[in-house]
Amino acid sequence: MRFLASVTWSFRIRPTATKTIACCLLALATFAAPAPAQTRSGVAPQPSQLLEDFVHYTRIAKVDLATGYGQELLDSGVTNAQLAVMVEEAEGGVKRFDEAIGRALMVAELEDIAAEVARRVETGRLDLARDADRIEEAIKMLTGTQRQKLLATGRLKAAGEYAVPALLREITDGRDDRLALAAQSMISTIGLDAVTPLCEALPAVHPDSQLVICNLLGDIRYAHAAPFLRSLAIDRTTPGPVARAADRAFAAVGATGNDIGGLFAELAEQYYAGSGSLVPYPNEPANNVWSYDEFVGLAPTPVPTAIFNEVMAMRRSAQALAADPTNRLALGVFVAADLKRENDLPEGADDPVYGASRYSPDFYATVFGTGVSMDVLARAIDTNDTRLVRDAIAALSKTTGGSNLFGAMGRDRRPLLEALSYPDRRVQYDAALTLAHALPEEGFDGDYRVVPILAGAVQAANQSFAVIVADDDENRRQAARDLEALGFTIAAAEPRANFLAPALAETSGVDLAVVRMRVPQATQDTVESLRTMPQLAAVPVLVLASTVDEPLLRRELGEDPYLRIARPGLGATRYEAVLDELLRVAMGGRMTEAESEAYAFESLGALEDIAIACSPAYAIKDAESALLDAMESRTGRARLLVAGILARIESATAQQKLFDAALAAGEGEQIDLLTAVADSVKRFGNRAEPRHIAGLLALVADASGSTAEAAARVHGALNITSTDAVKLITAAE
Repeated sequence: MRFLASVTWSFRIRPTATKTIACCLLALATFAAPAPAQTRSGVAPQPSQLLEDFVHYTRIAKVDLATGYGQELLDSGVTNAQLAVMVEEAEGGVKRFDEAIGRALMVAELEDIAAEVARRVETGRLDLARDADRIEEAIKMLTGTQRQKLLATGRLKAAGEYAVPALLREITDGRDDRLALAAQSMISTIGLDAVTPLCEALPAVHPDSQLVICNLLGDIRYAHAAPFLRSLAIDRTTPGPVARAADRAFAAVGATGNDIGGLFAELAEQYYAGSGSLVPYPNEPANNVWSYDEFVGLAPTPVPTAIFNEVMAMRRSAQALAADPTNRLALGVFVAADLKRENDLPEGADDPVYGASRYSPDFYATVFGTGVSMDVLARAIDTNDTRLVRDAIAALSKTTGGSNLFGAMGRDRRPLLEALSYPDRRVQYDAALTLAHALPEEGFDGDYRVVPILAGAVQAANQSFAVIVADDDENRRQAARDLEALGFTIAAAEPRANFLAPALAETSGVDLAVVRMRVPQATQDTVESLRTMPQLAAVPVLVLASTVDEPLLRRELGEDPYLRIARPGLGATRYEAVLDELLRVAMGGRMTEAESEAYAFESLGALEDIAIACSPAYAIKDAESALLDAMESRTGRARLLVAGILARIESATAQQKLFDAALAAGEGEQIDLLTAVADSVKRFGNRAEPRHIAGLLALVADASGSTAEAAARVHGALNITSTDAVKLITAAE
């Protein structure tokens, strides 16, 4: 919330002083008396008195009393709006209240209550500012006395874009010229937040009103009005005076060019990139998507702020494509924003704009072909958006084959190959599988990485790897203990970020980085260093910081979507919850056992295809070492699939490994393993050692039925003369 941000800023700038204040408050709290539940007369105090008592006892460090009165205030039934009014009307007003909240947030016993009181006061302020009746009342006061004008201006500025519909009605439908002029002036005063609602209204209102809106947009001078102004200016049905006003406003906002599709696509790109000036209320749970109806006028549709940029990027992309259906940028932004919108929609929330769309994001991701999917993948890699990277690769896996793989990539950039080095193992697996299934007819730069990645997916267990950077030995050890208790494997634990390099070179992928430094600046520097390392650029980062350092770090690091700040000593349950949420947002959660097994089997299938097809782009022998290890670690069907692939690798080591496994196997898999040995011998000749021949002859002599027949096939494939085999005939007579 904007209010909370202002509160925390007030005590961030003097960390030494705030530590002293917090210590004093905690020391004085020892002498505090228990909080009374009611006044001496037995009558419950009024909410206004509870607020006064909460502020008073917070300021004099009576923590128990402040806690009691604060909780009573929250439980009193007072509305948020009433609470906001009480703060404004109380002795000392907003300033005194803010000071008390700032102190309370520094004391553990008061922190939760103070944060909730502050949140409710801020919510009440917004409710009051945006109340339709209060807005209408304020607009009428714009032509009143000087005091009324000042009061009205303050209210309407606080209302922001919520005041624009009523102000615009005074311009388009009002009968009071003085009030219409005052409304125009007020819209100019509101400024930036008025631009988007005015742009939505511009094409639909009467030309006289269009002229006024053009002049307003030219006065306010924000560039995201440009495509709307240019559209109006070049429309042949636009009256001359309006077109000229639109031209003047277009120049005033600093725009150039006549390409309507390009202008809208550029605006869509800005929304997708999360330009701060385009989100009116970034710290609120919802923001408005505006539309204009000739009967209703301007109407807001609240959407979750988490997907606001994506929704607006889709709307502006659609407008760009309406003007120019060939605009590749707009098409890529639309598809990427649609996929990202689905990923970022908060659990339990709805998208009232695109939620009921006829076509799914997956439909749009595939229908336009591999070229657009490659554009989306490149965009996702550039922004380290792991979930979008996986979505784009999933779309490519459904449309990409050997015939269109490289043409779609183009010559300048090949994002699917870049994904092989992306700092997330699932992305690497997805990219390798897509490239493997395409079975290209010629080699390409980086083709040597595909088979080892697939082999690694077969070999790897379901492990989650973490790195730790902490400048205190005990903090490093504690962080390692906490993570190991949650099933993480510690790839490295170092006092400085640059010390991680050797371990990162040996690790296929890192799932989490934990940072705990004793000085905030060192924490910031460490996070920045981690983000410059290719292996950690998109890895979720958990920063452990003290209560005093947390506000500053949130301000400095809060824009990193894959970073969370928590306090040390949360307890196992809360710590795990924080990590699970961070990993869910950043990468869709930790890889599960089921996912790991699915990747292993899919990779085995891809390796088998490569081995059978003998693709010139891939060397199946690159998987030999991992597959040999997998013969020891894997069991059941997976082990038999590994054996089938080893049987297609021309190698004495591979054939001998199959021999060893077959001779030592039990009845359940011995026949299949003997079949793999026979296949290897038939393809590449006899690479067996004497011990294998001896073991086979013993098996031939002792076995019966299907096992004996499988052993006989191996013996026959070896094409060796054996008196032992002849004895089987004589023994049977």
